[in-house]
Amino acid sequence: MFEFSVNPSVEELRVNQEDFIYQKMHWDAWQTPRNLFLALVGELGELSVDVASNEKYTNQVSDETDKDERLNTNSEDSNSKVEEVLSELADVLSYLICLAQECQVDIAIPDTLRKDESSSSFSEVSWNEIEVTAFYRTVRISEKTGIISDFLSICFSASRLADEFQWIIVDKNLKNLSRDKQNITDEKIKDLFCQVVVFASKYAYDLPKLLQEKNIKVAQKYCKSVGILTKDDVIKSRYSHLPLFHNNGSLSKDPDRYLLDKSVKTLQPSTDRLLCKLIESAGLVAESFQWKTDLDDALIVPAISDPMHAHLCNQLSTITNLIQTLAQLHSISLAESFNKKMYKNRGKYSLSNSKGDFVKYSEKAEDTSDHDLIKNDPEPIIKYPTATTLADATTAMQLFVDERKWNKYHKNPRNLTIALFGEIGEVIELFIEKRSSDFAARLGDELSDCLAYTVRLASCCDIDLTAAMFHHFP
Repeated sequence: MFEFSVNPSVEELRVNQEDFIYQKMHWDAWQTPRNLFLALVGELGELSVDVASNEKYTNQVSDETDKDERLNTNSEDSNSKVEEVLSELADVLSYLICLAQECQVDIAIPDTLRKDESSSSFSEVSWNEIEVTAFYRTVRISEKTGIISDFLSICFSASRLADEFQWIIVDKNLKNLSRDKQNITDEKIKDLFCQVVVFASKYAYDLPKLLQEKNIKVAQKYCKSVGILTKDDVIKSRYSHLPLFHNNGSLSKDPDRYLLDKSVKTLQPSTDRLLCKLIESAGLVAESFQWKTDLDDALIVPAISDPMHAHLCNQLSTITNLIQTLAQLHSISLAESFNKKMYKNRGKYSLSNSKGDFVKYSEKAEDTSDHDLIKNDPEPIIKYPTATTLADATTAMQLFVDERKWNKYHKNPRNLTIALFGEIGEVIELFIEKRSSDFAARLGDELSDCLAYTVRLASCCDIDLTAAMFHHFP
């Protein structure tokens, strides 16, 4: 088993992070679970680019024939490519440690229950000891899988946390949750941490050492940002080259182009690479909305600058195109799947049970046929269009949200971004697990959920997704 050259305890890493963030940089106000989760998603998006583009370099060090020797003899170009992956992986670990601290989850111990509820400290367990524990807990990463599959397993583990941080109006930590709910959250965070540790070990990534080195670089980079934490200026400069896009009613130019089941005129790479691209775009959207405080929530959409608007149009169009491509690649009618899923959801979230409150569907909804769920609900089904285009899907989702008075949850793009990432994780899960006979139907369901949150996020940000698709995929 690979051993890390630097062997600090996880508590030492936490203390170093805490000293940098709270004592030196005074970034306390932004260290909320939801912000940290969005930042984590953003880093996974950046990591997806490096993993997919550097696969031939990173896979070669997973061979068990003397990893150390292979690392030492790799070409300079190969080492440079590996360093790109390492840098982003260190950022993922950094945010994960901060998230665990804010949620009071001791990621250093395997037990579900926290060791000391009065302390946010981690147990004094060395990194190499954690590695052994992580291998016992982790089953999705094995020697038989490649780096892209292993990376997607990490993303799936991260997506399971989306349920904990979406649909909240005021950001908060998890101290007031019930013990059962807290235990579930603990388990999810620990599972993600184990996935990262095993991933680093499998590919001989000396992660603790790199994290320490990365902290020094970050301290130098943000030496003038004490008490200030925002990416607005960075995003404005990064996307200032994008052509500005305005909702200009381009629907009439070519309405058939925006059918949900349109023919996707693009090269069709492997599903794994499409999923990596999906994570990349979701991560870029998440970066746009991280590092906000509760007071900023009502101002997020009005404060979207022209460059950020162009950036969001680009990424949401890309996500929509990827959803359509995945559906077409697996011979799925996205329009048919979307309409079926809307029908199911009207039963799961009936007006009588869900109006004004976001509640996961009940066990009764699971055990009752879709027809029985809807026939006793006073909901005027005739109002819902049969969605064949993106415009139809947008209208259907708006009606669905309006009738349930869920706009207070959907007016915040941070909630919708987290929900979208959670659904992307459910798509990934279908490709990780063994294929079942109803694979196509389940994939259609999950892609429909991804599409639903994409059109909602576009509406929330005042983006005409149909016009944006014409703009970016003429």
